[in-house]
Amino acid sequence: MKNLFITGLLSVVSLSLSAQSIFVRGKVKDDQNQPLEMANILVLNAQDSSMATYGFTNSDGEYRLQLKANESYILKVSYFGLKPFEKAFKTGEAKDQGLAEVVLDTDINLLQQAEVVEEMPIVISGDTISYQADAFTNGEERKLENVLEKLPGFEVDEDGQITVEGKKVEKILVEGKEFFDGDTKVAVKNLPADAIDKVQVLRNYEEISPLKGLSSDDRIALNIKLKEGKKNLWFGDAEAKVGDPERYYAHGNAFYYSPKASFNLIGDINNIGKAAFTARDYFRFSGGFRNLTGRSGFQLNFAQDDLGIPLGQNNRADYGIGRFGAANFSYNPRKDLTLAGFVIANDAVTSSPYSTTRTYIGLDSLSSNGIIETLNTENYQHSQAVLAKFSATYEPKKGVYVNYDAFFKISDQLSTSVLASDFGLFSNNLSTQEAQKPWSIQQSLELFFNNGENVFSFEAQHLRKQQDPLLALQAQNQPFGSPFTFVDTNMYRLLQTNLTNSESLEGRASYYWVLNANNHFEFNVGGNLSSQDYQNNIGEGVPGSSNDFSNPILQNTVDFTLIDGFAGIHYKTKMGKFTFRPGANWHYYQVRDLQAGDERIRDYQVLLPDALLKYDISNSRGIDLRYSMQAQFNDVNQIMNGLILRGYNSLFTGNDSLNYSRSHNVSLFYRDFNLFNFTTIFAGLNYARTLDPINNAVRYIGLQQVFSPINAIGYNESITGFGSYSRKFKKFKTDFRVSYSYLTIENTVNDILNINNTFTQNYQLGFGTNFKKWPNLDLNYSFRQNDYSGARSASVFTTHTPSAELSAVFLKSFVARVDYSYSNYGNPGSDTRTSFDFLNASLEYQKKGSPWLFSVEGLNILNTEFIREDALSANLISTTAYNVLPRYVLFGVKYDL
Repeated sequence: MKNLFITGLLSVVSLSLSAQSIFVRGKVKDDQNQPLEMANILVLNAQDSSMATYGFTNSDGEYRLQLKANESYILKVSYFGLKPFEKAFKTGEAKDQGLAEVVLDTDINLLQQAEVVEEMPIVISGDTISYQADAFTNGEERKLENVLEKLPGFEVDEDGQITVEGKKVEKILVEGKEFFDGDTKVAVKNLPADAIDKVQVLRNYEEISPLKGLSSDDRIALNIKLKEGKKNLWFGDAEAKVGDPERYYAHGNAFYYSPKASFNLIGDINNIGKAAFTARDYFRFSGGFRNLTGRSGFQLNFAQDDLGIPLGQNNRADYGIGRFGAANFSYNPRKDLTLAGFVIANDAVTSSPYSTTRTYIGLDSLSSNGIIETLNTENYQHSQAVLAKFSATYEPKKGVYVNYDAFFKISDQLSTSVLASDFGLFSNNLSTQEAQKPWSIQQSLELFFNNGENVFSFEAQHLRKQQDPLLALQAQNQPFGSPFTFVDTNMYRLLQTNLTNSESLEGRASYYWVLNANNHFEFNVGGNLSSQDYQNNIGEGVPGSSNDFSNPILQNTVDFTLIDGFAGIHYKTKMGKFTFRPGANWHYYQVRDLQAGDERIRDYQVLLPDALLKYDISNSRGIDLRYSMQAQFNDVNQIMNGLILRGYNSLFTGNDSLNYSRSHNVSLFYRDFNLFNFTTIFAGLNYARTLDPINNAVRYIGLQQVFSPINAIGYNESITGFGSYSRKFKKFKTDFRVSYSYLTIENTVNDILNINNTFTQNYQLGFGTNFKKWPNLDLNYSFRQNDYSGARSASVFTTHTPSAELSAVFLKSFVARVDYSYSNYGNPGSDTRTSFDFLNASLEYQKKGSPWLFSVEGLNILNTEFIREDALSANLISTTAYNVLPRYVLFGVKYDL
């Protein structure tokens, strides 16, 4: 089968190469004799006006197209704001033929251009690039992500995050309306491919109209245009699959779009490991709030709601059930008013056994075979979550923008584990239970007003949140010594309760003084008031029945307040191809904490400069250089003085003497998106140095660890670099990616200075075909190497992962897919390697024009039992093997609404 496929593929290649063809080249200028980059070039067959080919001019205004010899064509050239050009021509026998230079004149009537270029697969109009979806697809696509993966310059990762031209897409709109707050994952996993007419890339995206032309964020958004048959009526799909042993999957979508309103409904339930909404998604959903004081260089991050609860290690858990429901709406009761919102509910259960080998950095007070721990875990997680948002946007006239948002999150999380710990000389059987029901509500009000040329804005945000993590620990052997004095020595039980109430009020006022089209000043004043009430208690017992220890270090009560006031000035100027935006923010901070009757108040004054330098080499190429200095403060969890449990063998104590840390951040980014030859190149380099960094010091007491944050004497340093090259040919595509990351963190282990170094290398190479009627093959190879070192311990882990995916449309109604991945993982130093692989296959049948689709699907056909991962923390290097779902087969049916 393999040889037959390769033979067929080579035959297709040879036929395409042997077809008689010639190249036509030319040049396009404007009426000022300047070359036009990214002008739209369209060639039609003269006989029937069908499209023969298309292309774009490069930075020199040149184009080169492949056509047939001795044929008659029509050349159409267009550019935004200029008069379109049209001319008939005939090719000759020569392999390389030139056409007369084209000059486009200025035209204030831009409507004519739309008629000229609407037939092209790609249309460029100012900062918008539109892709005709049908020109890049062949009918095997099911969701938006399948369409995007076939567009030049697009990448979609496993988490549904999209990058275009090397930049992250921040929002997805459908017909100009936000789809679930613009979240990319929800969109790419649910929007049906057959409903998509165009994908529009909105460069320099800014939803706040008064700020257009003033912002320096260079944001990118996508707008999905629907086919005419999908407007003003409900569309979507419903799918159900069943299999043995007792596997099921059900998913449904319903969408409605009209000029005045839109409604989106999504539902999903399955036990095959396809999580529609993960715990990571829950924490990632921010409600789209703009970071007010963070834009001035100030950072105060409240502890996340996942404190102490794992996020689920992979989507192939040994057992898992997911239930997901979501609704989104947008409504325009008036032309100047938009109401929008969404509700998301999720219920997930996962269960997975896994085994971990840990090397403890600096734990050399034990014998050589005692610093290695083998930990076997049976973990069960149950997470329920609800998210809801309401937005109102009022734009009574041009230059006025008013917006109100309210965002609510609540969850109920439970994680239980049964553990067997073996240090070689010492073993212990334990169980843990972690639970919490955190909630938060965040509100914002924005006002932007343009009084001619200058812009005034006021923004305010308010946040309230509550966290109540509970940790129950039961151990066969005593887990900790002093200050824990146990009454029951037959079974050691600890119960920790915690309650943290946090509140934050932020405000920012800005004035944009516009001098002319290329120069303006930005003045800012604002502040932040954050407060936290913290209570923690450790007792002996179980939930519902416990006795407090008498030692006050195990009962903590802390009041924490941080005040930030700032004023800033920035100047932005554009000089030819250069854009320069220097500025600085002056901050006054007051930090107050009250513990055990002792109040500490500290005041700081900090100047935080930042700068942006951009060089636009051309419309499609540019270099960005950014610098910023930031001040990072800690929340109450870092400065409380008592002891808290962090796990079965670790404790944590805060440090109320912590100082804030400062970081210098430099980033360099290069982009080259060339539609002339469909080549995308981007590369970046990021450097960060943190002074007085807050790192965890580690002290070992036997096999137990006590962590405490300290301001390291030196500095933390990180360097990351990445690059990508991809090119799309007529029938093939290639790509190469590389990334490097080097991180140095300074801490102490048993009061001895320790430097932890992490060096990560990633290389990816890919090749794929892009046939309309023949099978398509994607081949990929990736190599990853992690180098860890610290306190006389060092490890190197490498992973080789080749993969292949084959898809084919045959007999007009069948679609077959097969994907295979192989991973070879190990530590070259120990000469041990482990390999695992996955094979999946599916067959779908859908008669043309029929709403019904039938499928059969096999997952993990090779019945792989586990996968492996490695990680480095402040004091240990770990390797973990996770059990995964066994082999199963599903039979399914789908109906298109």
